[in-house]
Amino acid sequence: MSSNRRRNANLLPVARILVIGAIILIFGGGALYYVNAKNEVHRYGQRVKALEHEIQSALIRDEVVMSRIAKLSSYEALRKRQQHEKEAFAQLVPVNDSVLVRIQERAVPVNASEVRTVSNLQPAR
Repeated sequence: MSSNRRRNANLLPVARILVIGAIILIFGGGALYYVNAKNEVHRYGQRVKALEHEIQSALIRDEVVMSRIAKLSSYEALRKRQQHEKEAFAQLVPVNDSVLVRIQERAVPVNASEVRTVSNLQPAR
């Protein structure tokens, strides 16, 4: 046989190109997924930061409103409001001793060391 005959071989190593292409695709896809995950973490971090800021501002507004309520509902504020407005929404009337009920403390029983049952139930009236 003649030595000039070509061997039956591919000129391009197709199998090697496919393997290298598959490896590149796997690593490239993994890298894109990693970058996307990092971007998502940053987006969620920014969202959490914005929500924490919103919560903090709501707490501050709540505290301001509570202090205004306490200030406007104090006795002095109500008295000043009544002085400025002749027909106030409520009349401030001093409390007389005739409408006060004073309860004296019970005397401690002689046997103070004995164990007694304590209950918060009110007796039937």
